[in-house]
Amino acid sequence: MWRQLERNFYSMAVACVVLWSGSGVLFAQFTRAAAQPDHAALSKRDAPQDETGRARNGMTVVILGDSLALCGFGKRLDAHFRQMPEVESTFTYMACGTNPLSWLKEKPYASIKTQCGFWSIESVAESNEPRELQDSYGMGRRSSPKPHPVPKLEDILAQFQPDVLVIQTGTNLFDLFPDRKSVRPNRDGSALRKYVLPFVLKAVRSPSPLRKIYWVASPTSGRVSKIVQDFVVDQVRADLGKAGTVIDSRTLVSYPYHHMEPDHEHFLGTDMDEWADKVFAMIQQDLSSQPLTSLKPLCESAPPAAAELTTPSESPAEQTVSVTARLVFKSKPVPLDQLLPYQESLVGFVYDIKKVLAGQYTAQQILVMHPAHIRLARQPLRKYRVGRTYKLQVRQLEGTPWDTIKRKDDSGLLDLEPYIRLEDESKYPGENRAN
Repeated sequence: MWRQLERNFYSMAVACVVLWSGSGVLFAQFTRAAAQPDHAALSKRDAPQDETGRARNGMTVVILGDSLALCGFGKRLDAHFRQMPEVESTFTYMACGTNPLSWLKEKPYASIKTQCGFWSIESVAESNEPRELQDSYGMGRRSSPKPHPVPKLEDILAQFQPDVLVIQTGTNLFDLFPDRKSVRPNRDGSALRKYVLPFVLKAVRSPSPLRKIYWVASPTSGRVSKIVQDFVVDQVRADLGKAGTVIDSRTLVSYPYHHMEPDHEHFLGTDMDEWADKVFAMIQQDLSSQPLTSLKPLCESAPPAAAELTTPSESPAEQTVSVTARLVFKSKPVPLDQLLPYQESLVGFVYDIKKVLAGQYTAQQILVMHPAHIRLARQPLRKYRVGRTYKLQVRQLEGTPWDTIKRKDDSGLLDLEPYIRLEDESKYPGENRAN
């Protein structure tokens, strides 16, 4: 069955690729006609200068995006910036399954690889044509994307010295909310901050050359509540502070989408184009409001609201716990048609604690997340039978690469922190099998 579902997704992706290739000339004409009048507000004489004081030909823009960017948003936004005479170079990187920490060199994402799609579009010196590397669904019949290392912000800042950073992210953070409906402000705020604040601090601390940051939050997601999305957007605004602008994409494109995937989150076609066009219009208007050279680098002028704080410390989740426990409840895995384009998922099992063998654990029950899919292959979960007792060596899911993987937990036990078996943690393909 999963082969048929995968082929269906390939068909949608191929349609998206054909749409792009077939309408390239028309789209280029549209962007030039639509954007050219407003470009007058940005003059060549306002081009930024490098550290030696020599005038550069124009600004450098970096775009980072997740799986939604791979559905058309990233390519179209990239094309808009390349039509701006004031932009000298644009570097766009789209990596499926990423969260803000995925773009940093810090553990546990230091050598992370995306498993479900990658696309880079890079300006090339002395050439009008960018260099592209695309490996995503729809590139070939019945072929899955290969693993690709996720580029790191530290390297991007050092190599390209960008003036503007646009990051589109957030959908994968929704899996931090167990029931997708409720918010526990203290706990969830702390969890989100550990993903957002390190990225912000890296982007604005010296020697970062960035002068502008635009954080593009997710469009409406049909798999989480408005309360959850409101909370995520508000938390990002708080952590970003005056260092950048948060764009709430829910106001830019209407839900439900015309060409929506079964997960009620990914979409293609005209809605995706509309989203990218409106995001670009907002960024362009902001850039037109004042010369970029009049702005100091963010490391000098606009630290984030929480800059006084250090990067969140490592969680006590590093500690392992060994228990004997009886399985009392098994959630059902994410249906495959709702998993694509991702390739991994988790499912929640609840155990009654019989004895703590090592470490500290005080609750009477424990929620353990088991891999249900790895590389789209179903994992052997039938061996876990309700009523049987198992010896489990676990650690908290928080702080592992599995933390923002798509998951399903039907237990309703929101007070239980999710754990993962050590042997299952090591199965994460982005850090181990793919390396």
